[in-house]
Amino acid sequence: MADPVEDVPWITPVRNAAEVTIDASAVRDATWTKAITAAISELNALFTASNVNVTLKAAKPGLVTVALSSEKYSFPVGGQVQSGVLRTDILHGATRSIDTIIRDKRARERAYIFLPQDPKVDPQKARSRTVGEPVMRVVAAHEFLHALGLDTHDPGMLGLLAKSMSLNAYGKPADDTVSPFGSQTKMPPLTLSGNTVARLQAMWP
Repeated sequence: MADPVEDVPWITPVRNAAEVTIDASAVRDATWTKAITAAISELNALFTASNVNVTLKAAKPGLVTVALSSEKYSFPVGGQVQSGVLRTDILHGATRSIDTIIRDKRARERAYIFLPQDPKVDPQKARSRTVGEPVMRVVAAHEFLHALGLDTHDPGMLGLLAKSMSLNAYGKPADDTVSPFGSQTKMPPLTLSGNTVARLQAMWP
């Protein structure tokens, strides 16, 4: 059963600026840093081509903070600390947002993205190798879409916002790709479904 669609626009000043800043300065892993940089660049090109009026920009501090998770993670909310758990070896991250209620509607003020520290080709095998940068790029870009306000996955299981991905890892890490479950599409390059584009356009006209 598909997730119900619930999109959360950012607060008005951010939407008017049409820019969301990304602070990944806490990420020290070189491969993850390369993946995050590539994800920002590719998404910006897709947004321009799809008439989505928002730009992601690396900056410190940022509206979106990115960090690697070593299983447990935490982030501040209203003077208190919220926490969660994310396995270090899986192929997805966790995005946690700070939203406010304005005239009975949610609006986003900040977001925190946590990425798995060492995603593996086969998490069930302790000696499995780490996936390549292309797969990390897809994982990061997927979480960026959540941070932009798309809290739920693509109902058609298509493109970058698909709920489940299948790993294609047959050779060198640099050749790794992923596909939306049941699809023949291999990413990267990143792809956005028509549904995802329409939802982004509605929030970022």
